[in-house]
Amino acid sequence: MQEPLPDTDLVVATPERVSFGYQVAGLGTRAIAQILDLLILGGVLLGLTFAAIAIGQAGFDVVAYLLAILGGFVVVFGYFWASEAFWSGQTIGKKVFRLRAVGDRGEPMTFVQAGIRNVVRIVDFLPYGYGVGLVVLFVNGKGKRLGDLAAGTIVVKDSESIGLWQLAGGQATVQSVPSTPPPPPGAPPVPAQVLPFAPATQAEVILRSLDPELRRFITSYARRRPELPVPMRAQLAGQVQASLSAAAPDVFNQHGPLAALDYLADLERQ
Repeated sequence: MQEPLPDTDLVVATPERVSFGYQVAGLGTRAIAQILDLLILGGVLLGLTFAAIAIGQAGFDVVAYLLAILGGFVVVFGYFWASEAFWSGQTIGKKVFRLRAVGDRGEPMTFVQAGIRNVVRIVDFLPYGYGVGLVVLFVNGKGKRLGDLAAGTIVVKDSESIGLWQLAGGQATVQSVPSTPPPPPGAPPVPAQVLPFAPATQAEVILRSLDPELRRFITSYARRRPELPVPMRAQLAGQVQASLSAAAPDVFNQHGPLAALDYLADLERQ
C-alpha cells in the first residue's frame, strides 16, 4: 500500500561544498510510529489513573485530582519532549521504525526545538486525530506539520544499515610514533636547539600526502565532528569514499569509509 505522502529527498550542502541527502519520512511510517508512542503513553496514563483512584479512596481527593490532571499533562508532553531532546530526535516509536527528527539543515535537534515542536502539537491535534497537522502537512508539501514549521525541524528516515565503524572498537586508533629516534648507547645527548628541524611524524607524512581539497575537508570535518550525528557523518564519508580509499586503504578496506575518515580526522587533531 502506497503512503499518502510519498517520500522525498532533503539535500543539504555543507560549507565544505559536500552535499548529503536525507529521505523525508512518509505519512504512513510516521503514523505507525505515532500509534506505537500513543500505545506506550496509554499504558503509562492508565497506571497513573489507577494510582490517582487509589489515592482518592485513601481520602486524598485533592492530591488524586492534581495527579490525574497535572500528571497526565506532564507525562504526555514530557514523553515527547524529553525523548526527542535527549535521544537525538527520536521517541520509542521513531526508533523502532527508524525515523528521526532533525533540524532543517540536517543538524541535531536542540532542546528548545523539541519543546516548541511538541507544545505546538496541541494545535496540530485539533479538532481530533491530528486534523490540523494533517492538513498543514499536505499543504506545505515538505512533510512538515505545524510543529515542524514552528520549530524548524523535519522528520527523516534514519540510516538503514550499520557498518563496522558503528560497533564498539570499530573506530581506527592512531599509534603514537616517536618524533625523534633514540640516541645510540653512550652517545651524548644532542641539545634541541642544535637540530635544524624536527623530523616529521607519521601523521604529518600521511596528511602532507593528501590532496589539498581532501585535506581541507578533513580539517573542517575534524572541527565539526562532535556536533554531527552518526548518519550525517556516514553520508559525508560516502561522498569522498574514493579519496578515502586511496588515502587510508588499510582502514578503508577493513572498516569502511567512515572509519577511514575518522582515522584521518584523528591524525589532523593531533
